[in-house]
Amino acid sequence: HFSRLQVSFIRGEAKYLTSATRSPLNMLFGLLYPLLFELSALIPDPAFSQVSNPVYREGNHASSTRTFLRRTFIKHEFHHLNVPLVGTVAVSDVFDCTLECLSNPFCFSVNLAAFKEAHGELWCELLSSDKFRNSTEYKGNKSSHHFAIESPCSSSPCQHEATCVTNYRDGLFGCRCAKGFKGEYCEKSIWSCEDANNLFKSNASQLVTLGLDSRPITVLCQMRDSRCGDGGWTPVMKTDGNKATFHYDSHYWSDKNQYNIPGGRTGFDSQETKLPTYWNTPFSKICLGMKISGELRFIVINKQANSLYSLIADGTYRASSLGRNEWKKLIDANGSLQQHCDREGFNAVGTKSHHSKARIGYIANDANDCGSCDSRIGFGTGGYPHNSNTCGNAAAYSPDNGNRNIKAMGYILVQ
Repeated sequence: HFSRLQVSFIRGEAKYLTSATRSPLNMLFGLLYPLLFELSALIPDPAFSQVSNPVYREGNHASSTRTFLRRTFIKHEFHHLNVPLVGTVAVSDVFDCTLECLSNPFCFSVNLAAFKEAHGELWCELLSSDKFRNSTEYKGNKSSHHFAIESPCSSSPCQHEATCVTNYRDGLFGCRCAKGFKGEYCEKSIWSCEDANNLFKSNASQLVTLGLDSRPITVLCQMRDSRCGDGGWTPVMKTDGNKATFHYDSHYWSDKNQYNIPGGRTGFDSQETKLPTYWNTPFSKICLGMKISGELRFIVINKQANSLYSLIADGTYRASSLGRNEWKKLIDANGSLQQHCDREGFNAVGTKSHHSKARIGYIANDANDCGSCDSRIGFGTGGYPHNSNTCGNAAAYSPDNGNRNIKAMGYILVQ
């Protein structure tokens, strides 16, 4: 339950108003105006205090002009806000308590005892903040009422668990966004590292919280120092060629199940991961990296898609056009492929599916067709000649640089 109490300063004249029509109490205060005039002359106008509030209230060191100042306090019965105190005073009623707050530039709300002490007075706590900035410290109790200055934050304008901060001097507000969100009301998600790069203008790779599926997820964004190029690259997957986690036949390529989310925060290491960015993040470029014997090498595919999931999950072959020499750069001088077929892209597989295949990569054959490919370079690989090699280079049957079984740690990022 709450009600309104309006307290005003007008150039040395203090008023007490309620939402009720004119009552005997109002009339009494009318008779007391001369006394209140003298009282208010001793009370500095908070808008012109010589001590500036660190949040919003501003001081005017040169001016002693008194201006109109009106604040409406909202009463929240049997509630208490536990924040640092500006001070504690003994008062006779709610008017005295709110007037004390209004006269102090550091006071933004008050706790007032619900019941008088034996000496007939109420304790009044002047508070340094409000319940909007400290919602976790605002709780019900049986011994006090909370009075908060009416605020535009009362309508809960900020979204996605943002903190609403009131500018009490001007009657305005601002939203302090939770991680992963942006916008005037924190209504927009930061959905990619490119988005974060445009927002933060960072030159160094950094942890960024993305708002995906209405849930925040923290990833390590590769920014302007990335080997993929500038502009912010979003991690999607990390695959270990020695493990079967992301074999060509793994369900992870065709579903929306994540795997080891913390691995998205650790960069180019040996932790495998599949992030929600696999099915959530649209892009126009894909950066593919392989680490072999500690050496990192990258290539970039220009490809527009709603997500990597949309390119791979249905199993349909979709071509790319980098060429065999570009794919071999991932392996450096040891890269080896057969001379024919030359099928590259997404879901690259020949007629005989138990032979070489790649979810992302390049397959080749010693014959002029793609029936029984015996070599490949790629990610999410499998099949003959080395079915256990799930990321890297496998080659047999007269490849151009000798037989190979090179297993790599693979990295997939998008922009």
